[in-house]
Amino acid sequence: MKETISLDEIYAPIEEPLLEVPDSILSILSTPNELASEVIRYFFSRQGKYLRPALTFFGAAIENHQSSLQEEKLSRLAAAFEIFHSATLIHDDIIDSAHIRRNIPTINVKWSPQVAVLVGDYLHDKAISAIFECENGRVISLFLRTAGLVCDGEIHELREKNNFNLKEDEYLEIIHKKTASLIACCIESGAILTGLPIEKVEALKRFGRDFGMAFQIVDDCLDFMGEEHEFGKTLGTDAEEGVLTLPLIRLMQVVDEPTKSKVFKIFKRGIAALEDVSDASNKLRTLKELLAEYGALDYAMAKGREFTEKARLELSIFADSPIKRSLNHLLDYVLDRNR
Repeated sequence: MKETISLDEIYAPIEEPLLEVPDSILSILSTPNELASEVIRYFFSRQGKYLRPALTFFGAAIENHQSSLQEEKLSRLAAAFEIFHSATLIHDDIIDSAHIRRNIPTINVKWSPQVAVLVGDYLHDKAISAIFECENGRVISLFLRTAGLVCDGEIHELREKNNFNLKEDEYLEIIHKKTASLIACCIESGAILTGLPIEKVEALKRFGRDFGMAFQIVDDCLDFMGEEHEFGKTLGTDAEEGVLTLPLIRLMQVVDEPTKSKVFKIFKRGIAALEDVSDASNKLRTLKELLAEYGALDYAMAKGREFTEKARLELSIFADSPIKRSLNHLLDYVLDRNR
């Protein structure tokens, strides 16, 4: 049985710059506004996976071209990407009425949706300002295009809520915009900032895109498969909010009409109203059982695996190195993770 490598082990080649990210985040977000400062420190008191900063450093270090000046810019850039991502999470939690993020109450629950909106906006604006500080036109242009894609993806997903005819191709387009585009932007930006040749920059961009697609597909599976205390956020929120992800899209494709009607009722009648089902856990359990019975989760995980294999091929252009090995391990990690 293959042993799953930990994220700390994967991040080992970039451990030193990654340790600077929390301080860089707080430096960028520093404000005399007491409420904003309190909320920011609360949100970042529980560290996420720092996947986007890590990919920025991986992209920069894969052929070891960075100078001391670039290292300072990279640290700010990596922190800025994490801040931008955090802004999207805060806004997502409002839209989804989520109550847990990183195993603590969400900002919209602990304070209010109004506070969450405004703090999310503040993070968004400070991230953009910090990215402009890198003074690299290619990186700035790439980020601005990506930020537009992320927002467009969120709007696209919102428009398709409760669309039981949503096709797999359209779902893949949505997750490319809202998740994979930013992940690709991070690793590509690191490569650009350290002067990697264009063909290698493009290979890393494609790696990031395919890795990001796999990451989101697995994330959507964990919304049904995970344990809330391990996953660190509210489970089943996509289903409760009428968002059809790949497991549910597949389920709706393969079930008969009576079962399709049963799934529709779960969505239509809300979190506590499926005939004799009286709580959210029973509703989620019902969906889990159907997804397992009809192989929908297995199908989605297989699709995620396809994207990781596409991403792995993009690394063939690079010589063997600790960074390349870490990127390969990251592809395995995304399939095996439970949070």
